[in-house]
Amino acid sequence: MRAALRAVLLWTFVIGGSAHAAVRAWLDTSQTTVGGSVQLTLQRDGQTSSQPDLAPLKQDFSVLSVGTSNNLQIINGSISSQTQAQIELSPKRPGTLTVPAIQWGGEASPPLVLQVGGSGTGGNPAAGGTAGGTAAGAGGAVFVETTVDTKTPYVQSAVDVTVRVYAAEPLYQGTLDFPTDDDVLMQRLSGDEHSSTVRDGQTYDVVTRHYVFFAQRNGPLTIPGATLDGEIEVAMRSDPLSGDPFARFFGGMMTGTKRIRVQGPPIVLDVRPRPAAAGNGPWLPATGLELTASWQPPSLRVEAGNPITLDLHLTAGGLAAAQLPDLASMLPLPPGLKDYPDDAKLSNAATGGRIAGTRDQSIALIADRPGRYVIPALHLAWWNTATDQAQSVEVPAQTIEVSPVPGGVAATSGAAPSAGANAPPPAAAATTSRAAAPPGQAAWRTWFGGDRRWIGVSAALGLLWVATMVGWWVSRRRAPAPVERKEPTLAGEATVAGGSSASTPATETPLRASRARAQFQAACGRHDAMAARRALLAWATAAWPDERVSGLQALAKRLGDPETRTAIAELERACYAGGVWDGSALAARLTDLPKPTSRTDTHDPPIAPLYR
Repeated sequence: MRAALRAVLLWTFVIGGSAHAAVRAWLDTSQTTVGGSVQLTLQRDGQTSSQPDLAPLKQDFSVLSVGTSNNLQIINGSISSQTQAQIELSPKRPGTLTVPAIQWGGEASPPLVLQVGGSGTGGNPAAGGTAGGTAAGAGGAVFVETTVDTKTPYVQSAVDVTVRVYAAEPLYQGTLDFPTDDDVLMQRLSGDEHSSTVRDGQTYDVVTRHYVFFAQRNGPLTIPGATLDGEIEVAMRSDPLSGDPFARFFGGMMTGTKRIRVQGPPIVLDVRPRPAAAGNGPWLPATGLELTASWQPPSLRVEAGNPITLDLHLTAGGLAAAQLPDLASMLPLPPGLKDYPDDAKLSNAATGGRIAGTRDQSIALIADRPGRYVIPALHLAWWNTATDQAQSVEVPAQTIEVSPVPGGVAATSGAAPSAGANAPPPAAAATTSRAAAPPGQAAWRTWFGGDRRWIGVSAALGLLWVATMVGWWVSRRRAPAPVERKEPTLAGEATVAGGSSASTPATETPLRASRARAQFQAACGRHDAMAARRALLAWATAAWPDERVSGLQALAKRLGDPETRTAIAELERACYAGGVWDGSALAARLTDLPKPTSRTDTHDPPIAPLYR
């Protein structure tokens, strides 16, 4: 009976205690600074599920976190119950601030007074370019300094920002953030630097972090200061009225960690616009800029169809690689010279807390006809932010010599083959050599490609053709007269009336294919990629007269051998990317072309016999 009565009394105390609850409040410190944090503890008797009304705090404070706890104690038959709320606050302004009364379950806490000092350890941000913030409640144990290299940058120029975190006590779970918006692009440079220093007799561990800002508009610009969040070890005081039985043994003091937030003052910039003296080209505000060029081959002499490669290297201090212009689009070229730029390689480097961007780009230049080509100088204007003056760099003008291809295979003006197009027959592409040589020598060069070793090959092919025609004529003389009757034919199959021979173009096709094949093997032996490409396409055109070969890729698809396809792809790369090419592998793999596709196999099916 007594136990049941005690349970009823306990339940009545827990449920109804809040009706007579008294809300007490205390701060863990009475002094702090702007950007720091302070812990407000609210405690009331009894247990409740309601939450305190924190709306009055938001006028002068930022609420960082809120936590609640319940405590139930039975000592010598005496029952007590409390509910606590721990609120982490950060003051918004300096001065004497009042923590207002907080309503909780119909009861109000008493107001409290907090002294808030300014957020700085010295330095005038506007004058010296250095700003600092001190952690509240830490006694100056943690503070932040921010340094900028200039207060008046040009738009889109680099502003080097250095943030240093000073900690006299261990800092736990520290994070550093720099809030930005669309008006500023921010990039963090490299990793953190660790060191130590002594200030006013106090030793601090220092963490240094470098950033670079790029203002995207001119005019006054305010950037919020860096915010440090973390925890430090502090001595915490318990409430003497809380009824803690251990408070009298430890003097009401315990050691723990508390959260701190240090936010430096904002960075104020006066961003200057692009000066009129900078011109109308790419806007490059840099501390230094270097442009170098190299040519391959260095002699600047090639045969028609072979590439000359221009390698450009651009480095700019104070600019990111993404800000550097496309040099290929700025290169002036004379008529008859085509450019094939590779993808640019971009990279950023940080030296001494400053950014430097690099752009490497290779451009292949190809002329389809011989001649002298003058490439004008490449000018690049930039603005020196160190001297506040316009400067420029340039790649000097160069003259390249393009000589005819031996054998007269080079295309002439007005008949130059484009990349991937069918190469014309060698006999139709030798006008350049014929124009400069005597008539007899020009004809000899036209048919034999300028190489005497093919005279014997061509003569043998001619004798073989004559012998074939004689044999055919003899066999026709001995053959019986044809029986005139209609025979069924296949779709697409030609019927020659009276047994007449094929037309003259059909007879010339093997000769053209053989000649192009010989030129292809010779070009592979010389490791001449462009000549091998032209001869190979001419060979395929002659070997497959009814099929159109649009380029090396289409030809490779026509072949079934994967290794041969790989060798043709390597030839294609060498033609347009330049570099050394070894034609031995392709010549060994490609000794003959497959027979042309029969029309019977690709068009209509056979027609049934008309007569049985």
